[in-house]
Parts: sequence; C-alpha cells; structure tokens
Amino acid sequence: MSVPLDLAGMARERMQREATRKRARDEPVSPPPSRKAPKLESSTVTFDSGARLVSLSSVVDSQQRSRKSAAGNAANAHLRTSNPSLPTPPSTENTELPALPQGSLVYPNGIVKKTWALGHPRDGSDIKLEEVLEPLTLHTAVLSAFQWDPTWLLAKLRRSQTKCIFVMQAKTLEEREQIAEAQVDNSSWLSKLMLLFHPEKLRIAVPTANLLDFDWSETGVMENSVWLVDLPRLPDGRKVEERELTGFGKELMFFMRKAGYPLDVLDGILGFDFAGTDGVAFVHTVGGMSYGEDAEHTGLPGLARAVRSLDLVAKDVEIDFAASSIGSLNDEYLAHFHAAVSGEDMIARASSTATAAKASFFTAKKPSPKDHSIRDKIRIYFPTKETVQYSTARAAGTICLNRKWFESMTFPRRCFRDYISMRPGLLSHNKILYARGRRALAITSANEETAEDSETEDEGEASAAPSAGKADAAAKCAGGQVAWAYVGSSNMSESAWGKLVYDKKAKEWKVTCRNWECGVLIPVLTGKEASVQPTDGLADMSVFDDVIKPPFMIPGVEYEGREPWYFQEKH
Repeated sequence: MSVPLDLAGMARERMQREATRKRARDEPVSPPPSRKAPKLESSTVTFDSGARLVSLSSVVDSQQRSRKSAAGNAANAHLRTSNPSLPTPPSTENTELPALPQGSLVYPNGIVKKTWALGHPRDGSDIKLEEVLEPLTLHTAVLSAFQWDPTWLLAKLRRSQTKCIFVMQAKTLEEREQIAEAQVDNSSWLSKLMLLFHPEKLRIAVPTANLLDFDWSETGVMENSVWLVDLPRLPDGRKVEERELTGFGKELMFFMRKAGYPLDVLDGILGFDFAGTDGVAFVHTVGGMSYGEDAEHTGLPGLARAVRSLDLVAKDVEIDFAASSIGSLNDEYLAHFHAAVSGEDMIARASSTATAAKASFFTAKKPSPKDHSIRDKIRIYFPTKETVQYSTARAAGTICLNRKWFESMTFPRRCFRDYISMRPGLLSHNKILYARGRRALAITSANEETAEDSETEDEGEASAAPSAGKADAAAKCAGGQVAWAYVGSSNMSESAWGKLVYDKKAKEWKVTCRNWECGVLIPVLTGKEASVQPTDGLADMSVFDDVIKPPFMIPGVEYEGREPWYFQEKH
C-alpha cells in the first residue's frame, strides 16, 4: 500500500538518528559505522521554494539506474541521445499545426493522441508534452510516472507560477528520504497520471509514457500515446459531492484516495464538471491487497466491472494488445485476462471454479491433451530483436521481456506478433488494448428487465417475461458487434493486473497486485447502435481508426522462430 509521506516527521527522525550517531562517536568504543545514504550533489538551480533541482535529478537518476541491468542502462543512455541522421527540431517546425489557446476547453469529450516524434511530420493526431501541460496557464500540476528526468521536465514549466506535486517510485525508506531531502512530494507507485489545474479547467491526462525526453519522442526513437480530457470549472466556486460524479470520476477518486493523494487535491477535483467523462471508464490497479468490495474495483475484477458498467459484455472476444513489458504468462493467466475483457464477474467466476474443483476432487480424472485454444484469441504485439536493432534507436532498455519466461514450456509464444510502427524506425512504449466481440443477451439482463416490468403490475404481481418490445430489442442487440479500447500504464503481466486469491483466514477473495497502474477504457461499438445488424462476424480493426487508430502494422507478423527483444542481454 502506498501512504502519503510525512516529510516533517521524517526530518525529525533524521535529526534523532544524527543525534544518536553523535552520542555514539563520543563513547570510548565506537559501534560499527552506520549505513549512510549517498551524498547529494550540490544544486545549480534554485527555486522560489529553495528546492534543489540537480540534487533531485541525481537521486532519481541513481535510483532508476540501480533497478536495471548494465545492458538496460546502456540502452536507455542511447535512447536519450538524438540520432544525428534525424532533422533537428527547428527543421520540423514547418509542419507545426496552429496553436490553440492555452487554458481553453480543447478536448471536452476526451481524445487519444500519439506522441509527437522528432523527424516525423505532424498531422493533427500527435501531441507534444508542452501541448499537454499548457504551461502558460498551468497553476498546479500533479504528475506521476515510473521513470523521470526532472531537469528536462521542470524546464518545460513556469516554476514561479506552477505548484508541482510529484508522485514517484520509491520502494525503500532510504529512497524516500533521499527524495524528501530534495524537497519533492513523493509516493510509491508505477502508474502514469497527470492532473493539470488551470484557471477555468482541469485537464486529466493518462499517458503510456514516462516523464523522459525519449518517451515523449524528443529524440525521435520512441512512440507513446496519451488520453486527455478538459473538464470545465464549476461556476461560483461550487463543488459537487463525490456521489454526484460520473463512474469515471468515482473510480478516479477511489484510486487517488488509496494512493494517499493530498486532501486538497481530492477536494480540488470536486470543483469541476465531469460530464465529459460520461461514457468512458477509469480503470486502475491498486498496489497491495484489496478485499471485499475494494477487490471488485481494481485489477482484473475492476477491468471486468468497467466493461459491465459500460454495457460492453460480449462473447467470442478477440484481443489485440500492444505492450512494452511482458510478464511470466501461461494459458491460465490468458484465460483470466480474456474473461475480464469479456466482462465476466471475476470473483463469481473464481468462486465457481473453486467450488467445481472441490466437487470433483475425489473423482478420477482422465488424462487429456492440453487445450491451448485461448492462444488463438489473443495477439500480443512486442518487437523482435531484429526490429529493435534495425530501428532508429538500435536498442531499448524500457522494452522488457525475460528470456527464461519466453522459453518456458508453458509460455504462449504463438500469441506474439512483431510490433512494427506505422512511423518507420520508431520503437514503442505503448500499452494499448483492442477488444472486439459479439454482444450477447445475458440472462441477468432479462431478469432485471422483468423486475422493472413487475413494478408496474397491479398488486405487485411479477411478470413472467419481459415485454415483447423489450425482447425484440434485446434479440437485435444480441447479434451486435462490440468494440472498445484501453490506453494506460498496464502492460501484459500479472504484476500489472493482479491475481485473485482466496484468503482462508479472512474467508473472502482478495486481489493481490504488485503495481499501481491506471488507464482509460473507451467504447467504440456497443452493439446497440441504431444501424447495427445482427451478425456472426466481429468488427474489423479499422473500426478503431476514428477513436484510437492502431499505431502499428495490422495484422502483425508472427515471430516464426525469431527471438523477441531481451532488454537485459548484450546485443
């Protein structure tokens, strides 16, 4: 679980430890030397608050390097350097689009943009970090990411007018203390979320990118995506109750409260109109263990809940998932993931499976061949070694897969497709999921309609079936095509989406998650459109073009014996 840092309390603890060490030095026999944090470098940029910019950058960079192998760090260093064969930034300015007024409601209904990339022409579908931040009118920026370049980031902000709250990865107390000494608010998680407060609006941005220059394509080597929406400030300083928010707003508040956001940030969000988020869902993973109702909100159960809340439950679902980090996968995990994407109640599904297993425990089991059919329903887009080596970057330290996992007998290798960007030479740090299926008439839907009809019956007598009109409408919907997309921080791994486990002591199901993640689920087809016709087929991938066009080649090329990119190995 992530908890808000008490910087003042931590400072007092440091003073107490220093006093203890001083007393120890005065003793005739000294104890063994204590473990000390690395010394911070001297600062070169001083803020109005006195924060030390270079010290922060040094600490964060040191911590990030310590979490990667030498090969991964070398690849990341290469990504930070612009390719000399690419045009310099001024040479691409002639393709710039007209600037929109900063602080205005540019995206009131939400939109997905790909990150601008140096050396590639602009066509209106891309965006720069400066265009996301809008620094001229930005009052408060609440920013989170897994990896950071604070010097680069803060150079894009007007430090004299913008209050910054940074939510960072810091697993150990020592790391937290180092960052606290650099005078920056800190919490421990992996998600990527931006809350950008302007005088007349709140901009919420959910990128797949970390806060690094190469992730925002300024070195012309990597591409990402970002969903953003502009919410107008409520008039006369009015604030709404949390229960009045849209489903998106409620889940956002749930996630932020679990993550320990400052109360003034939580309160400030209630001063904006969330109507622009009606029809999309905020999907998240809360790190640690979640029980009971909390478990239904997060991880795979939360994803499935979002699918149901937007009435996107489907059958025969096909999944295309572009990811930049792959976990230790197997058929069982793929089946859980597919069920969540289909909209199944994950806790009810787990309970049913456990009950069936108990019932058949003493039944003789006949050996049967393994069923790998789930692998035909999921395609995972991840670059091969050749694709990375022939890219503009030629290496990548943030595209992650372990050879031991991939070569395991149970790993679903046939799901994999080569990620080849539509912008030649770019690698990808995207996390984009595309889901397509066929709408099915659920029994529970019919029961719910029956219950609604019963309320109109005389003397409370229940109707035996839904009305003919509703039944006909439901039958039409049953054949409709369903399609939706997810964009956010979650990769294809159990760490990102969590695992359902029955807690025997608590006697209830819990979701155990290693990461903090967040993203947005965006409907494309609900299967109930006025023009929909019942069909046995699924929608084509082109259905996403107007909402979140795949930035990679479709259909993907199968590996056919080629190796994926292994970021921990020398190439």
